[in-house]
This record gives sequence, C-alpha cells and structure tokens, in this order.
Amino acid sequence: MKKIVLILCVVSTIVFTSCSSDDDAVLFVADASLIPGEWSLEEVRSENGTFTTTVQGLPISGTYSISGKDYNASITLTESTVENEPNTLISSGGFTLVATFSIPLQEPITVEETIPEFLGTGEWSINGNTLTTTAQGESLSYEIIALSTQAMVLKTVINEETTVESALGELSVTITGDQFIVFSKP
Repeated sequence: MKKIVLILCVVSTIVFTSCSSDDDAVLFVADASLIPGEWSLEEVRSENGTFTTTVQGLPISGTYSISGKDYNASITLTESTVENEPNTLISSGGFTLVATFSIPLQEPITVEETIPEFLGTGEWSINGNTLTTTAQGESLSYEIIALSTQAMVLKTVINEETTVESALGELSVTITGDQFIVFSKP
C-alpha cells in the first residue's frame, strides 16, 4: 500500500477548462505565488483504477479505489529567499489509506493502512502547472489542476509496474489510474 501512496504523484499534463466550446478553451495556469504556506491534507482518492497480474499462469484483472480517512497531515511549502537555494518542504502527520480491490466474480477486498508520515522533509519546485517534490531521495511530480488562496488540488496519472509480495510469492502487478490529493489552507 505504501507503494501506491508513493506513486500517487507522478507525471504532469495540461488541463483545459471549457467555456462554451473547445475553440474557446482557456489554459489553466497555476499562480506560483499561491503555493507557499501551510496546507492541510483534506482528501486522497483515485478514479479509474485498474490492476492486472498473472497468478499461477492465469491472468487476473480488476479495479481498485483509494480513499483516505482520519486525516491529520499537513505540509509547509516555504519559498527560498536566497538565490540558488531550494524551496523547502516539511510535512507532519499522516492518515489512514483505504484501498478496495475488486475482481470479477469475487467479493471486494478492502485493506486499511496507517500512513504515519505523508511526504517527509525535502524540497519543492514549480514549472508551469507541475509541482515537483523531492523527499527521502525520491522526486515526485504532481499536476496542479486547481489552485486558489484556500485550496490546491493535485492530480497524477499512474501507469506503473510493481512487485507485490503475496502468499503465492512475488507477483508483478501493473497499476493504472488517476490519483487526486486535495489540500486546504487552515
């Protein structure tokens, strides 16, 4: 499950907001000046989650959904005031990750895991609508799909192959889906 949390945040794409037709599309551009500050974690969720693997020679595929509860996490994004020095990121607290896996003709399986530390401590940068964090030696990129003085919504598209330990040994699992992380200013 921790692997799913870590891959919540990869890749950026451009989001268009439609006015009256596709010809009138307006490009959303994140205002970087709104990013610094303290942000409280409000929601973690997935959409369109799928997984595939092979067990004893049989292909298995299904869907998954991720949500969170018991949110007690925040991040502080501080902009550097010294030229050529990185912006800093400090997170505290955690939440409970709730993952539900569904395979056709079987009862869904729900797993809860406490995530004691959300992101860790490190650096952050912004390039257009991409917020990149580096913490505990791992860089993650998030697409900023909404940003105001009071709210920030990050999205990532997951398309990753990972190895999972199971009662049957190691399984190679392909995971796809859209992940969203919602923050608010306290």
